[in-house]
Amino acid sequence: MIRWLIYLVALFVMSLLALVLTPVLPAFARSRMGPVDNGNGQAREPRLPVWLAWFDTPDNSLLGDPGWRATHNGGYWSRVAWLYRNSLYGFKWGPIAAPMGGERHIHGDPSINRNNGHYGVLRITMGPYWQWKCVKPIGRSGYCWMINLGWMLDDAGQQRALFMFSPRLVRLR
Repeated sequence: MIRWLIYLVALFVMSLLALVLTPVLPAFARSRMGPVDNGNGQAREPRLPVWLAWFDTPDNSLLGDPGWRATHNGGYWSRVAWLYRNSLYGFKWGPIAAPMGGERHIHGDPSINRNNGHYGVLRITMGPYWQWKCVKPIGRSGYCWMINLGWMLDDAGQQRALFMFSPRLVRLR
């Protein structure tokens, strides 16, 4: 828990920096080969230089994922908005991520999600790392609380577990 709190403070400091820097980051973009389509392909597209990797998305270029591309033009402000939407993914997948490996202990329903009607609480531990996820509808309002804290340990197929601090009020789909 102490490690997570230290990382959370680091994330807040970096978030303040990202808030200020994000509008100028696309000016540093250069076309280079890398992952696209949420890591399912490779293409030569605009990306931040390696020294700005903490601000970048490791699985997509600055043009975004397929859903983003369908509704955005790929221009300068589209790239700024993409970086705000996915703020500090390189930082969360990098130095403050957890290495996947070892036995995971799962308590609760791993399928909870606002999109499938499965609500509840999920708790996963893996050595010193943990995840606590809660998805609860708010009456008949059409909204739910979706809180995800710790590291994203529910996807065992990943090599690293994304650092998570995501308390949100979201619309049900």
